[in-house]
Amino acid sequence: MEGSVYAINKLYKKNISFFIASSFIIILLDLLFANSVLIKENDQLLTLGIALDFVVVIPLLLYFLWFRELKFKIASIIPFALLGYLALALFVPNTDQETMNAIKYFLIPLPPFILALKIYDIAAAYKRYRKVDDHPIETLRKSLEETIRHPKISALLTHELSIFYYALFAWREKPFVRTGAASFSYHKNSNKLITLLVFSKVLIIEGVCMHILLAQWSHTAAWLLSLGNVYIIMLLIADYRAMCLNPILVWDQQIRFQYGIQLYSDMNINTVASISVIKFEKLAKDKMKKTMKILDTEPNVHIILKEEITVITAFGIREQVDQIYLFVDNPYEFQTKCQQLMEVSKKDSE
Repeated sequence: MEGSVYAINKLYKKNISFFIASSFIIILLDLLFANSVLIKENDQLLTLGIALDFVVVIPLLLYFLWFRELKFKIASIIPFALLGYLALALFVPNTDQETMNAIKYFLIPLPPFILALKIYDIAAAYKRYRKVDDHPIETLRKSLEETIRHPKISALLTHELSIFYYALFAWREKPFVRTGAASFSYHKNSNKLITLLVFSKVLIIEGVCMHILLAQWSHTAAWLLSLGNVYIIMLLIADYRAMCLNPILVWDQQIRFQYGIQLYSDMNINTVASISVIKFEKLAKDKMKKTMKILDTEPNVHIILKEEITVITAFGIREQVDQIYLFVDNPYEFQTKCQQLMEVSKKDSE
């Protein structure tokens, strides 16, 4: 098994090296032809050949020698075809304008077409997952992970789309619950609403003042700052709305955390070593490495895990943790319910 993996990795590295070498040779030869007297005699024909190298041949080499090993679709080379066109226009002199225009008009519709296909795939996956999962953001996460193979990009997209969903479109939604699950809120007794109001007020007042000052120097910078402030306010609103709509759920052997848009984890009760109600004290930096703590809230529940688990934090970042600090409106009820499930699980295992 290890030998086969080693052979695959060796072949993969060999393909990358071959792609880099062959691309370099193609570009070098094309530049030599472009600066030779031949292009003056065969302007249109040589321009077409050079353009095909930059726009078609090199992207196809990239796909067959690299991207196919990563199981990417062939459509993933389209951005590189566009980059090839830009490189051709910038670095290759004496190019035939008529040929360049024909290539440009062929390439321009491709990105919107590919984007439309990708959106269609996401919508189809969302519709399919929606039949088995009632939670809109979880359904969206699964749909994006299926259609966008890059985990970091799909996670970031899920986070950004969830901000717009909770801030703009979720005002009539009811809290998400599961049949037979005990739910525990965490927003009623926290200071999150006060934090939202105070920060929003500061951002609006200071944002208007800074916009006026910056506009005297640069209108672009002023509007970028204002858009940044609007984004932060939307993020704060989305976080609070997500807290209201996603209580902690405990059922069977599962605990589902979606703490606003700061934390998501669906853990098995068997991974929990202990749950205690605490008065929070500031942790040393060395103890924070594998610890998840919610921002802007003093936690009253400390969960110690038997082993590290993966949690999804803000902006879709995945982290390995072995401790979680939470604030729960009714911490003792939450502790009792979890301990009951831990006892049942322990008896079942015996």
